[in-house]
Amino acid sequence: MEWISGNIFIRPNVMPNVGDKCGGHTHNFDHTTIVFSGRVKVRAHRALEDGSPGEFICERTFGGPDDPARHFLVKARVCHEIEALEPNTVFWCVYSHRDPQGDVVQGNTGWQEAYV
Repeated sequence: MEWISGNIFIRPNVMPNVGDKCGGHTHNFDHTTIVFSGRVKVRAHRALEDGSPGEFICERTFGGPDDPARHFLVKARVCHEIEALEPNTVFWCVYSHRDPQGDVVQGNTGWQEAYV
């Protein structure tokens, strides 16, 4: 279930099992991901024209008791995959609302491309 909270859009994700993946995908705009429980491995590639992974950029682990930040920025049009490293991993993807011109706005415009 996704929801709007003031000036942000929230997409919660739950990965019950180690190895569960949110497959390689891209977004139209930057967004932040916050890891609330568990740990994730993020693999990032430059996106090809069709959105599929191209040149490898980086791989990094987020979450766990030794990671005080527990969040990361996903850049627009970067193909990324998120994999659970612990059972019952929970993370939220948090987006700014945008209008059809791509400008950040304070309220939901109903333009779903902002969150794709």
